[in-house]
Amino acid sequence: MDEITNRCAGLKLSLKEEAEVEINVPLTEDGPVLIGKFCTKQRVNLESVARVLKLVWKAENNFEVSDLGENMVMFLFQTKDDMERVLLLSPWSFDKYLLILHKMVRGEAVKDIKFDKTPFWIQIHGLPTMCQTKEVGLSIGATLGKVEKVDANTKGFCLGNSLRIRVLLDISKPLC
Repeated sequence: MDEITNRCAGLKLSLKEEAEVEINVPLTEDGPVLIGKFCTKQRVNLESVARVLKLVWKAENNFEVSDLGENMVMFLFQTKDDMERVLLLSPWSFDKYLLILHKMVRGEAVKDIKFDKTPFWIQIHGLPTMCQTKEVGLSIGATLGKVEKVDANTKGFCLGNSLRIRVLLDISKPLC
């Protein structure tokens, strides 16, 4: 063991290996890019994904689809409006597999993204009508995850036979 330690002690980096590279993050605002991951071990056909999602998402402008491997896909939109609408209407599925979408931000690397959370609309049934309020929705939703929205009118009441809450759920854990 000492012999290996002594040999390694004499190792040094060459000038070329010591060179440092400074990477400047662009100062432009974040681009309209989504990274998606399909929750399946089977390989997803990227051509089918692009063809179907272009029809389903009904984006006003075209978007590009790039394969990132391991059932991850990059969606490059021409406008932020199209990207935001796709995010707002999520969750999405393709061929019965959940598609988790992540909005890229400046300086973020794809390898660092954790695809463990996605928003779902939750319906709460059986509440007394006068308890179907935004405040009750926030309270119930907070027990499930991060509440993104409660479907309520301007007065704070939820009209209909159920209370709808959009909650960011941790999909790595079982539903309660």
